[in-house]
Amino acid sequence: MAGHDDRMVRVRDVMSRQVFTVSPTDSAQSVARLMAETGVGAVPVETPGVGTILGIVTDRDIVTSVVAKGLSSSTAVFAVSAESCEEHDSLLLAAQKMHDLRIRRLVVVNEKRQAAGIVALADISRVNPELGGLVLEGINRPVPVESRLEGMSTC
Repeated sequence: MAGHDDRMVRVRDVMSRQVFTVSPTDSAQSVARLMAETGVGAVPVETPGVGTILGIVTDRDIVTSVVAKGLSSSTAVFAVSAESCEEHDSLLLAAQKMHDLRIRRLVVVNEKRQAAGIVALADISRVNPELGGLVLEGINRPVPVESRLEGMSTC
């Protein structure tokens, strides 16, 4: 948006406010079913009865961590990423975090660390296509060879 000062746009201004959460002990199948029924690709994982956000699980996490490894659909989900941002954070700060961490979504938390919403790459792109493009470039940048080799066993 020409002439728009992105430092003034806050995460709370663009985030999705309807949030569905899951417990870390919920099964991958039940989480996938919730995603399908609600049309979302990521859900925050929260401490049952407390509401504190532990992380987020995405549809891709279920595919790569459960299905691709041949694990049972009853496998419990755990916080895959503890990345979040706060409602009052600037959109630029959230975009920078997404770019640097190569992620498309952040859980938005309030002052009590409870889920207030989710901000996605699409939300950023809707408000500022150029900033969204920069985030996407960061997400799609090649992974350094050293990072791809971490955790591999030696011969």
